[in-house]
Amino acid sequence: MSKPIPYSDSHPDVRWLPVMDWNVKFFGAHQQRVSKNWSMPEESHVGFEINLVLDGRQETMMGKNRYVLKAGDIILIPPGFKHVNRCVSDEGMAYFCAHFNVDDAGFRQEMIRNNRILFPSGTDENAKLRNVLDNWIALTRRHGPYTPADRFRIQAQLFELFGILAQLAGTQREEQEALTPTALHYAKAMAEAIKANFDPHRPNREGVPRKAMRIEDIASSLGISPGYGLQVFRKVYGISPRRYLSELKLHEARLLIQQPDLSLEEIASRLGYSHVSHFSRQFKRWTGMSPLQYRHQAGKR
Repeated sequence: MSKPIPYSDSHPDVRWLPVMDWNVKFFGAHQQRVSKNWSMPEESHVGFEINLVLDGRQETMMGKNRYVLKAGDIILIPPGFKHVNRCVSDEGMAYFCAHFNVDDAGFRQEMIRNNRILFPSGTDENAKLRNVLDNWIALTRRHGPYTPADRFRIQAQLFELFGILAQLAGTQREEQEALTPTALHYAKAMAEAIKANFDPHRPNREGVPRKAMRIEDIASSLGISPGYGLQVFRKVYGISPRRYLSELKLHEARLLIQQPDLSLEEIASRLGYSHVSHFSRQFKRWTGMSPLQYRHQAGKR
C-alpha cells in the first residue's frame, strides 16, 4: 500500500496522510440456496473470491487441498487459484459469495504470502469478516433498484474488508524488503498496461479484433527486460502476465455471455479473437462448458 510522506524536521507540526491511487473493483455478490450435489465448474478469477456458508456444508477443492465448510465458516480464495465449490449436505446449502479486487501490488503480495484461506466460525477473525459480509447480505434483501447511496455503502464495506484482511495478514518486513519499491512499481505498471490494452468496452472497428498484446512490448516500454518483468510480476501477483491476461479475459467473457443481446461473434471480437470458434474452444477449456451452455446455465440462476 502507499507509504506515508516522511516526517520532516523542518516542519515538525505538519502531519501528512498518504496519497492513494487505487483501482478498486467490486465484481458483484449474490446469496443463493442450492440443492444436494450442486457444484460449479472449476474456475479461477483475476480478483479475490470470498464465500460464507449460511447453512449446510460446502466442499472447496483447490489443487490437492480440500476444505469442508460448515454454517458460519468463511473461505477466501486468492486471485488465480483454480477451485471447485460444491454442496455436500443432504439438505442442500445456502451461501453468500462476493468477488472483488484492488490493484495494489503491496496488498496482493501480502495476501498471497500470508496464505490465509479458511476462517472458521467462532474465531475472532471470522467475526470481523462476518460483520462486513452481513452488511452486504442485508443490502441484497432490499427491494427496488440500488441507489447511489447503496453503492457507496457497498464500496465503504469493501474498503473495511480490505483493512481487515491487511491487518490479519500483518506486516512481513523481511519479505517485503526482498522486493524493492522499484520492483513493486514495475509489476504494477505491467498490470496496468495489460488492463489498458485489454479493454473489451473500448470501441473498435466492426469485425476487426484488437491486436494481440505482447508482454515483451510492455516490458520494453517500461525500459526493463522481459525476464526481469516476468520475475517481479510473478513475485507480486503470484501468476504470470499471460495468466493474468487470461483471467481478465475469462472474467469479462462470463459477464458478456450473460448479456443475451450480445452475439458470440461480438463477444469474441471484443475479447481479441479473430474467429468465434477460437473463443468457444478457449472458453470450454476454461470452464468445461461451451459459451452457449454457460449462457443457458446463467439464465436459470
